[in-house]
Amino acid sequence: MGIKFIGVKEAANVYTVGKDFCLEHAGKAVLRVTALGLYKAEINGKKVGDAYLTPGWTCYHKMLQVQEYDVTDLLQKGENNISFTVAEGWYKGRLVYADKMNIYGDKTAVWAQLIVDGKTVVVTDESFVAKESYIRYSSLYDGEVQDFTAPVKDLTVCEIPFDTSVFVPQICEPVRDIERIAVKEMLRTPKGELVCDFGQNIAGVAEVSTPEGFEGTITLQFAEILVDGNFYTDNLRTAKATDTFVVRGKKTLCPEFTCHGFRYVKITGGELSAECVTAIVRHTDMKRTGTVNTSDAMVNRLLENVVWGQRDNFVDIPTDCPQRDERLGWTGDLNAFCGTASYNYDVRLILKKWLADLRNEQAEDGKISHIAPDVIGYHDTASLWCDAIVMVPWKLYEMYGDVSFLSDNYEAMRKYIAARESNCENGLMAKGFEYGDWLALDKEQCLCESGNYFGGTDVYFISNAFYAHCLDIVAKSAAILGKTEEAEAAHRRYERLLQSIRGEYFTPAGRLAIGTVTAQALALCFGLAEEKHRERLAKELNENVLRHGCRMTTGFIGTAYLLFALSDGGYHETAGKLLLNREYPGWLHEVEMGATTIWEKWNSLLPDGTPNPEGMNSYNHYAYGSVMEWVYRRVAGIQYASPGFRRVKIMPNAIRTLDSVHAEFESVNGKIVAGYEKHGNSIRYFAEIPEGVDAEVCLPGEQTVPVGHGKFVCEREISPE
Repeated sequence: MGIKFIGVKEAANVYTVGKDFCLEHAGKAVLRVTALGLYKAEINGKKVGDAYLTPGWTCYHKMLQVQEYDVTDLLQKGENNISFTVAEGWYKGRLVYADKMNIYGDKTAVWAQLIVDGKTVVVTDESFVAKESYIRYSSLYDGEVQDFTAPVKDLTVCEIPFDTSVFVPQICEPVRDIERIAVKEMLRTPKGELVCDFGQNIAGVAEVSTPEGFEGTITLQFAEILVDGNFYTDNLRTAKATDTFVVRGKKTLCPEFTCHGFRYVKITGGELSAECVTAIVRHTDMKRTGTVNTSDAMVNRLLENVVWGQRDNFVDIPTDCPQRDERLGWTGDLNAFCGTASYNYDVRLILKKWLADLRNEQAEDGKISHIAPDVIGYHDTASLWCDAIVMVPWKLYEMYGDVSFLSDNYEAMRKYIAARESNCENGLMAKGFEYGDWLALDKEQCLCESGNYFGGTDVYFISNAFYAHCLDIVAKSAAILGKTEEAEAAHRRYERLLQSIRGEYFTPAGRLAIGTVTAQALALCFGLAEEKHRERLAKELNENVLRHGCRMTTGFIGTAYLLFALSDGGYHETAGKLLLNREYPGWLHEVEMGATTIWEKWNSLLPDGTPNPEGMNSYNHYAYGSVMEWVYRRVAGIQYASPGFRRVKIMPNAIRTLDSVHAEFESVNGKIVAGYEKHGNSIRYFAEIPEGVDAEVCLPGEQTVPVGHGKFVCEREISPE
């Protein structure tokens, strides 16, 4: 009984293939299924499983996931029916702002095997029959059209050749409907539009219910913001983000093969009440592992925005944004955010899958794609972005203690380092494309031709800083994996590069030749400055930040490191002022402007409430949410002393104007709690260490003290300012 990929001969955006079959008895049953495109499986009219957007997005010709479902309860003795509805999805549908189609293939198809009591009883082959679906059109960018009134035509089943040797079992948790959100307010805009406000920017879909006697077309359009009170979709670019339902009578309607990024939904075609509309949050079903609560409601809202940004952009792959004609697995965004992501949620499986695609997309010369899965064809050594092949596995190893993140990716790391070395001249990185400090606001100092996006920090200083950091990681990884000679060689290269960087970018007296906040922060965090000059550099960084009024000037790169550099350099209070500053540009300014997720740019929405006229305005990017890792580690003080938090260092560091911080993190070795509370002239530090974990506590200005497991409380007087 040969299992085949089957599709249809006719051009069909969405179609259904099905088959009737008979069982003498209904025993233990398993359905294995995958698709070139997206699929929904049904048995006897009931959906199989609770996953959406299956089989997920991978580099399909190198890795295609197969899902397996227990369908025992859906089968019955006697007559049964099995069917699969197939849509284009990422495999064939429109992708990328360049409107690319058919990236992986020009025919969608489904492959399935039904096994009952260990015996294969149904496989996909030409015995299936095909027809049009009530879902007449579906696109991840443009939305879905469902018509329950039009007749459906028969279609012709055909085999679609595909190499099944690339099959792998489902790697990460599936995309599921996670939460339902009621309408917060029904609005009538100045233009007269009927708009639902859900009060939160999400990734997902909207479900609507039509009343008895309804006949017509309901159209839903999706948006992140209102401008002057009116529905605004210009920032979606070419993504139509529209769902259409043609229906007669009372019916509950919800799209199957799409996902939108939205807070607001505009309804046309019917005067539906708030009770008839629900937002459904749809993303990868990760386990929540970390929370932070503080005494400041604005800070809490910011941290909630960070978490929502992660939820909305972890939809099968880690994306940059969930709303416009992009939604791609940009490596730089994830690399900047990986630490925060790993505290908030257990991201081992989704990132194991994503790293497999990143490896699969690596060029023969070792260069790395800027996104994974790659649909734009750029391979380079761009700092932060392409460095993800080295830095993300290392961060995951530190967070989870799982050495497979290093062993799985080591060869790709090594090849990538060779590609970086090919861009060196006289021992330093001197060529190759760089994004620089992407979207930094210090462009008046910009050395780049474009100047609008690349920031003011010399791009090859950044490149050399990250090259050194990656060499250091590769040396450590090789040592952990027992590759002693390779570890020693990488370390020697690292030391040579470090000396070249110091000779090129530092004066003999230790002054950094590049005066941007980002350059100073990287020099401190990556150990580029000699130890004897670090105090001076930290002081110069602090003065630089104060000179900018504790407003953010850094981009994707600098922001991820700035607060760490300040805190570790002895200027923790300045780092706290950056966090708590409510003036533009900064995190709490966005909160004051009504943000419920993290913006792509500090000025995506201008202080007067209008969108930045330069465009590229996503109101749901997570890169600047990297600040939450600093809150976990340097404010609440939950830090790993060994990979996987087998040993823990509790090092809380209070911010003067923040009265309390309470953080919890469910590590792979148990739940860790830490933080502080101020009471009058005293401050109470607390911690909770799980059994089996070695810990040490270091309070500000005091010696480190080893402790066992259990709860600990220490009270100290607050020193005067």
